[in-house]
Amino acid sequence: MTEYSNLPARYSKGNLRLRRQLNLPEGTEVRVTIKSAARRTRRGVKRAYQYPTRVVAWEVLDRLTGIVSLGGDALADSEVLYDRD
Repeated sequence: MTEYSNLPARYSKGNLRLRRQLNLPEGTEVRVTIKSAARRTRRGVKRAYQYPTRVVAWEVLDRLTGIVSLGGDALADSEVLYDRD
């Protein structure tokens, strides 16, 4: 049996339209879970906020392990992570 997850779709005029074709025989019964990808505000639709991410070398992260339990210096640690000088 084919299984699909996290399919993009758009709801419009009472219909849910998938953005891509599914490889299912006609008449197949399916179970659907709906999760909105956007939040509505007074001024329209607002996308869910996502934190920006970037790649950090494992060596940098390895040096930072255990700093909380040792009471590390937050300013110095952030300079190690974010200053590339």
